[in-house]
Amino acid sequence: MKKIKSAKKAVFTAKTKIIDIHEGDELVVLINEQDAWEHGITSMDKVSLIYEGKEFVFDADLSNTYVQRGEIGIYEDIQEKYKIQGGQLVTIAFTKNTSESLEALKKWLTGKRLNQKEILAIMKDISNNRFTDILTTYFSAMGFFFPSKDEDLYRMAKAMAESGEMLHFPWVVADKHCMGGVPGNETTMIIIPLLASLGIKMPKTFSKAITTPAATGECVSVLMDISFSKKEIEDLVKKNNCCLVRGGGLDLAPADEKLIKVAYPLSMQSYSRTIVSIMAKKYAMGINHSLIDIPVWPTAKVPDMKTARILKKKYEYVGKKLGMKVDVELTSALEPIGAGVGAVLQVREVLRVLQQHAKRPMDLETKAVFLASKIIELVGLAKGKDAEKLAYGQLISGKARTMMQKIISAQKGDPTVLSEELGLAKIQKDIIAEKSGKVKYIDMKVVNVVARTLGSPLDLQAGLYLHKKLGDTVKKGDIIYTMYANDQGKISLAKEFLDDKKMYEIA
Repeated sequence: MKKIKSAKKAVFTAKTKIIDIHEGDELVVLINEQDAWEHGITSMDKVSLIYEGKEFVFDADLSNTYVQRGEIGIYEDIQEKYKIQGGQLVTIAFTKNTSESLEALKKWLTGKRLNQKEILAIMKDISNNRFTDILTTYFSAMGFFFPSKDEDLYRMAKAMAESGEMLHFPWVVADKHCMGGVPGNETTMIIIPLLASLGIKMPKTFSKAITTPAATGECVSVLMDISFSKKEIEDLVKKNNCCLVRGGGLDLAPADEKLIKVAYPLSMQSYSRTIVSIMAKKYAMGINHSLIDIPVWPTAKVPDMKTARILKKKYEYVGKKLGMKVDVELTSALEPIGAGVGAVLQVREVLRVLQQHAKRPMDLETKAVFLASKIIELVGLAKGKDAEKLAYGQLISGKARTMMQKIISAQKGDPTVLSEELGLAKIQKDIIAEKSGKVKYIDMKVVNVVARTLGSPLDLQAGLYLHKKLGDTVKKGDIIYTMYANDQGKISLAKEFLDDKKMYEIA
């Protein structure tokens, strides 16, 4: 084995070669092993690629198979995202974190407060891919150990937003966000078309699921494209008063996508990180009226009213500092909302509500209308019962469904799709009641773990359908819930997990 040279040359040139590989969210380029050795590059390094006067930061990987000496391999997804063409001469240089960002991180790790300049330095280096996953994880994990003051949350949200693209709309612009932790609960895909059909501007962005089997992003992607440019988003909002798009694809609050990536394996995110993430994206999206839904229950993400009230005040403080009018609603999270848990299963329920289908989940419909009425109040369109009546009217009349069809069409989906036409996972396993009684309790944390074990959120078809909800009468032999997966091994793993965990209590 050749010894890596210790002296790392700052700059060399190479010709780009497009590689037919997609790495997803990973930003990786391939460097020839001999070139790497000569310049002291290892697969642990990051490199800057300078192309047409722009600098891009990537993780280095080494190969003698895919690239020859003097070549640098560019994966197809990187080519598409950054418009880097093949056969171009580019400059390669070592990447260093700014000393300011590293010093700020060290200061943060000792529990000291950071000023706006220091926070912005960290956010920029995370956004630009200069921070390694390890450094980003350090920054993310600190939210669990040192409580952040409200002013710190505001500074982080502002810096996170300002490290990426910012949108500005000349109207009243509203948004709804749920803190999550409740299985099902896909109210957003009902609320957005409902309110847009009333003329309220609702440009909705989202990120990947962290603590739930499927967030809005996974659900929307079942029906339509979710990645659009800034100009395309502005056009969508002008056309339909709304959009349903992925924030990470737009470079809105780009540090957030990287922080989500390091949080994903543990399905955990601190309250402070959640607040910063949510409010940064609202600010970057040009939102000036925001509804925050905080579901509260011992097995939800927010376990009690005391914690919920503290979070409510923090959201209100950060929102006000960012120039937003904020309404925070504390909602009950006794059980999953709706019966479907998993992207396709949740979308089926959304379409059933919009279609006013006989099988629509009434708890999902009721909550969606309640939250929609609160936004109607927030923007001054109507108040109290009149706001609720107005929201229900858009569902019953079919106007909300018509708007959803327009959204799907504009975002390159099939607007004619019906709830019962969606394809579910090929393997289904019914779980049968072993005794009669009533459903006394559903452990939502167990529901989430089981659904993720079955393949959610990566497998959009995987998940659970809950045939029985709280208070329902159960007879021995009834189906309590159905597992959906595309791999028999995942069904087996889920059943094994349930050997010593109880999802339902029937008595």
